[in-house]
Amino acid sequence: MPRRNQFQHQSYPTEPAVEPRVLDLDPVPADEVDFSRLHSEFGISHIELLHGTFAGMDPFGIHALLRSLVADAKPAIQLALTPVIAKLEEQTKKITETVTADIANYNETFRTTFQELAGEELIVARPDPTWSSENTHLARAGLAVRLLCRLDDLQNQGLDPEYDRVMFWGHSHAGNGMALLTNLLANDPLSVAAFFDAVGDTLGDDGHRAREILAQYTGPHPMGRSLILVTFGTPVRYGWDTDGCRQLLHVTHHRPVDEDHPTQTVPAIRSADDDATGFGAVASPLRETIFDALLARHGDWVQTFAIAGTDLRPTVHRNENQTLGEYLERNLPHATPQPIKERLPIVEARWQTATRLHSDGLNLLVAYAPTRLTRFGAAHQSILGHGVYTRTEWLPRHVELLMKHLKAEP
Repeated sequence: MPRRNQFQHQSYPTEPAVEPRVLDLDPVPADEVDFSRLHSEFGISHIELLHGTFAGMDPFGIHALLRSLVADAKPAIQLALTPVIAKLEEQTKKITETVTADIANYNETFRTTFQELAGEELIVARPDPTWSSENTHLARAGLAVRLLCRLDDLQNQGLDPEYDRVMFWGHSHAGNGMALLTNLLANDPLSVAAFFDAVGDTLGDDGHRAREILAQYTGPHPMGRSLILVTFGTPVRYGWDTDGCRQLLHVTHHRPVDEDHPTQTVPAIRSADDDATGFGAVASPLRETIFDALLARHGDWVQTFAIAGTDLRPTVHRNENQTLGEYLERNLPHATPQPIKERLPIVEARWQTATRLHSDGLNLLVAYAPTRLTRFGAAHQSILGHGVYTRTEWLPRHVELLMKHLKAEP
């Protein structure tokens, strides 16, 4: 893992610093896994569960747009409507949890189950309030500064980064919020200043507080020494900084396509001249992609699709989002244009690299065994192979998997 990454983006394709591992995964009963080892052997005293994109309080930026409109209204209207918008955000998250349950979302049942199995020595929590979950640079930056403030809270409550360990357990693009967090914790003064200059005042009180927290240190923030990061199905986007975390693991749903090269996958969207049909010589690349994605034939399709250039435009603060994106992607060979027609050829070229592996940390490529049916189909195929990670039935196996590959620190 690099030091002084300075918010540089991962490349397409990547060159992993650590040899990835390919595994077959079967669920195991909870009573066969000793959850207490998380605390006794790995020193973890706190775990934060971070849902991914579209599972939060404002997935499409509607409430942010309403807030911006209300901000220009008369004081009486602001006083009347602000609580209404807050209530809408709360209800949006509740509706999401009702519809998805524990599919592509860490719900309260997942948290309470984890807490009961972990015991009293370890606290399992979810962000409250949660992050917006918009598919934008600014939303993930907002998550990053919120996590930095959370670490500051834990330190103020007595957590000692020399001895205590905190684990952030993130699904999908929450992992990319964590990647930004490592660059913030590394606290390179010039790059941190450029980051906050790009976002301006858009991150609110958390953004201002995060800047003040980092200003207290001339080098990396000490909480980086306590931080263990685990991503589940996180697309390859922002780079990581070794000074901003202690250990880093990536769990990705993956089914090998070539026994001689088991870590390889296929492009999320295949180009027209791709002759690797898989559905017969007459099959078109588009048809192959649709069938592959629906059946999760190669694992998590969303993880390979949601790379740089697949974001949505935010409803507010579009200029700041574009400025931040240009800064975060400044080392890529081609910038991501805003117009869709100009963007597609560049994104398609990135898709053709079939980038599955993160450049830093240990990549665990796991083939999930078929289990039960869900409201979204077979569990391992739910949400195009992207929804299996958050299933409560897989929690014991995930904990066992992480304890096997993390470095123990009694």
